[in-house]
Amino acid sequence: MLWVEKYRPKTIEEVVADKNIISKVIKWAKSWKRGSKPLLLAGPPGVGKTSLALALANTMGWEVVELNASDQRSWRIIERIVGESAFNETISDEGEFLSSRAGRLKLIILDEVDNIHKKEDVGGEAALIRLIKRKPAQPLILIANDPYKLSPELRNLCEMVNFKRLTKHQMARVLERIALKEGIKVDKKVLLQIAENAGGDLRAAINDFQALAEGKEELKPEDVFLTKRTQEKDIFKVMQMIFKTKNPAVYNEAMLLDESPEDVIHWVEENVPLEYLGMELVNAYGALSRADIFLGRVRKRQYYRLWKYASYLMTVGVQQAKEKPKKGFTRYRRPVVWQMLFQLRSKREMMRKILEKIGKYSHLSRRKARTEMFPTIKLLLRELDVDKAATIAAFYELTKEELEFLVGERAAEIWEYIEKHGLHRIEDETFLESFTKADKISETISETRKEREEEEEERKEVRTKKKKAGKNLTLDSFFS
Repeated sequence: MLWVEKYRPKTIEEVVADKNIISKVIKWAKSWKRGSKPLLLAGPPGVGKTSLALALANTMGWEVVELNASDQRSWRIIERIVGESAFNETISDEGEFLSSRAGRLKLIILDEVDNIHKKEDVGGEAALIRLIKRKPAQPLILIANDPYKLSPELRNLCEMVNFKRLTKHQMARVLERIALKEGIKVDKKVLLQIAENAGGDLRAAINDFQALAEGKEELKPEDVFLTKRTQEKDIFKVMQMIFKTKNPAVYNEAMLLDESPEDVIHWVEENVPLEYLGMELVNAYGALSRADIFLGRVRKRQYYRLWKYASYLMTVGVQQAKEKPKKGFTRYRRPVVWQMLFQLRSKREMMRKILEKIGKYSHLSRRKARTEMFPTIKLLLRELDVDKAATIAAFYELTKEELEFLVGERAAEIWEYIEKHGLHRIEDETFLESFTKADKISETISETRKEREEEEEERKEVRTKKKKAGKNLTLDSFFS
């Protein structure tokens, strides 16, 4: 039996995690009632997220329904299994009827939700959002390595708890307890070495310890040295192996990265032009293109076994595209596409917040706020005098960042006026009528534009006169 399962915590007291995390999870469980937010456990692999969820269920006396979202992504699967579990009464493994009214609940654990599909053809995330909004009668825990792969809507529906990687001393204490129960004599320095090699992944540390020590009465330092785990490679070291060597072992090193193939291909694509020219560059892009085809098939058909072909092409394929290893130092860059995606996501988030405020204070849906009010408010903020624009901004409780998103440089002027005069939202909304009536908007903006055009005409006349004066200038008049 694997020691990871054999020594998995049975109760919440046995879980190795930050005290704040434990107390937050216990508080959630004890105060849970229908309509409570699901719990989202987020953090890197091997830090005890699933173990904590299972131990919590044992501690609370709850049944458990566990589903891996990366294996069963279809919205039909989620609605059938998770939906039925969440809204029906519980039947235990022994066939006993467990009424939720009597407090006999079951915990639904949905693992790897960050790998769940968002697209309409499978729609697992959309199904999960619909399910949560129905306020299930059973507690629900979602588990994700990267919570920011989830949509903001799903994250906002959950109470998120962030896990950090365990320290080597925390892991060494767990290994020490296992050694004691297995009757294995081992020095604490050896356990610290195993823990350090695992890089904060307790599951990996326990597996390494079992591989080294099972069947032995004593584990010596030289045993650990001989079977030492290959440490996780930094992405920049993998880039160096691709471009600076011809060693095909780079494929194995890339597989040890804490990066998905979708992330690795962005790194390689970003840095290929820094190293290759001519036909080398053409051949490298050819390998990346074929790798991207495999990744597309993985996304579309969920054939994850194709990942290995994609990974081989984007590492060894690109590596062998060159005639000889590249020399010298190269400063590799982070993928620009990530920054672009982040900026787009930030803009969408900003737009969503602004539309929510407009919809809330104008009593409109978000769609109507976008189509009917947003263009008008943006135009008013740009064209009206500062005092009037500031009044509108205060009414909708727009922040400085939101104003910058809407009107750019003029935001500083509007915000300064708001702070200087202490403007804030006024509950009486009648004052907005003078701004929001179409004829008044047209009249006010036309007047403002006319004034600006007149000022521009005056400036043009002054510039024209100066040019004419310059043309007629003589040497005598210059010195006089």
